[in-house]
Amino acid sequence: MRLILYTGKGGVGKSSIAAATAVRVAELGRRTLLVSSDLAHNLSDIFDTPVGPEPAAITENLQALEIDAIREIRENWTPVQDYLSGFLTYLGMEDAVAEEVALLPGADEIFLLTRILRELEGGQYDVVIVDCSPTAGALRMLTFTDTACTKLNRLMNFERQLMKLVRPVVKHVKGVREVIPSDQAYVTFEDIIRKVGRLGEILKDPAVSSVRLVLNPDRVAIAETRRAFTYFGLFGFPIDGIFVNKILPVELADGFLHGWFTLQKQLLESIEQSFLDVAKFRAPLLDSEPIGPELLLEMAHGIFGPQHPAERLSEPKAVTLTREDGKYRLSFWLPNVEKRQLDVGRKDAELILTAGSYTRVFTLPDSLINREVAGARFADGTLAIVFE
Repeated sequence: MRLILYTGKGGVGKSSIAAATAVRVAELGRRTLLVSSDLAHNLSDIFDTPVGPEPAAITENLQALEIDAIREIRENWTPVQDYLSGFLTYLGMEDAVAEEVALLPGADEIFLLTRILRELEGGQYDVVIVDCSPTAGALRMLTFTDTACTKLNRLMNFERQLMKLVRPVVKHVKGVREVIPSDQAYVTFEDIIRKVGRLGEILKDPAVSSVRLVLNPDRVAIAETRRAFTYFGLFGFPIDGIFVNKILPVELADGFLHGWFTLQKQLLESIEQSFLDVAKFRAPLLDSEPIGPELLLEMAHGIFGPQHPAERLSEPKAVTLTREDGKYRLSFWLPNVEKRQLDVGRKDAELILTAGSYTRVFTLPDSLINREVAGARFADGTLAIVFE
């Protein structure tokens, strides 16, 4: 089983590179599914064939689907939505408005994740490739899978047990029974949270999953990709490849585009220095749009050469735990971040890590819970915390 996610700044060509990867992996004999989790789907346009909410055959060994988040919500969220809409109606909101309001913000991202998990664990595919939304949306979606899911599930279990005690008492009290959720609503919510948490574990396993960042050789895209590189590392998502798309060919070095070509050369050097120890691939600007499986396959050959796109492209660094002289060292790879942007705290069995505008609550492994923090050091893009 292999899960590969592509993301990047909007407009950099991540969908085309994800599709090219999928076509090439299928050509190499792997049963492949390409999933679009970007709400602005475009796989139908890229393959020049209809792609919808159920897997559609593209080539031998390759299928594609565009997740319909609203459909996923309506098929899997009914007990919770019924309770919320009934509660809002009880408060005086019109039925139609209450039904729409009951679709909670962020629910679409949760159900994108559960659909990816369903396809991944269905056993029909060897490789699932996900064309994610642009960087900020992909980060927001993936951080749903972090330890917050576990904590939310614990909270829901406690509340559900409390409601079991309260429900028999209040079910006959008019005006109160309408606001007490059914046990089925809790079952539905807990099941969804468990699935999202399970996908989170898969996403952080470098033997199974890889995140790949796509960018163009321009300053804005490079800056955004550097930040994404840091934040994906903060949450433990393994990055094994950087893809630089739409590189001007050497034939355009002279003439009108000479200035752009010179600047691009400088920016490509900057990219090499910004993402050390991660494999980098270049996709030249093509003379036509890569529409359809044949052109996408040609594009993939130009990017990967003899390398198998489904294999790990480099050994990703994320979170590591080592032991030496009776002390444990917990290391987080946080490249492209300054020391002044970092903050580390601890509360019981949790580390609270802040890098820039993102915070991660990291649950310590059992081996560290009863150990004291002896010190911390940040150097060469790695935050190391020592326990003794």
